Amino acid sequence: MKILHYIVILFFVGINAVNAQDSINENTPIYDELAWKICSHGYSTWGNTTPTDEFDRAILREVGSDLNDPDRKKKVSDYLNKHSDILICGDDGVEGIRKREQLLKRSVSCGLYGYLQHLAMDNQYSVDFNKYEIINGEKETLLDFIYLIINDVDLAEDYDILELEALADAIEEKGGKRGKDLE
Repeated sequence: MKILHYIVILFFVGINAVNAQDSINENTPIYDELAWKICSHGYSTWGNTTPTDEFDRAILREVGSDLNDPDRKKKVSDYLNKHSDILICGDDGVEGIRKREQLLKRSVSCGLYGYLQHLAMDNQYSVDFNKYEIINGEKETLLDFIYLIINDVDLAEDYDILELEALADAIEEKGGKRGKDLE
């Protein structure tokens, strides 16, 4: 009787696990669409003369607000913090160092980090620069990614290292850490 009881329990646990996996797969296209939309806005605005207003506008549209909102920078920061693990720029025609990169890493990878510099230097933004991904079994923050470029002779050839070092300093001043320094 115990064996039959365990089989029934395992059967229902198995069904719940399959259903949970199906719901994750159903949401993936929504996340991919959101990431594609925000990454595309980044590609089209980061290199412009006013990337901050233009990219903020795209995010504010997503949250139902606009540039005149007095809480604009908080809303943009909250959005980027909330969705950092979803905003992965993939195989969308823009080459980065890796095939898939988190949004802020992709801006660095593409060499279009004026917006990111603004996020790091403007104290009204509160972007969490300590969000991390697990890469090769290690925590990798945006700061790690920047230093990956700076310290790789082959990669460094394609970047303005002084600008990247200034960006790294601004992120560190805003509380950004390397993955190994996170608890």
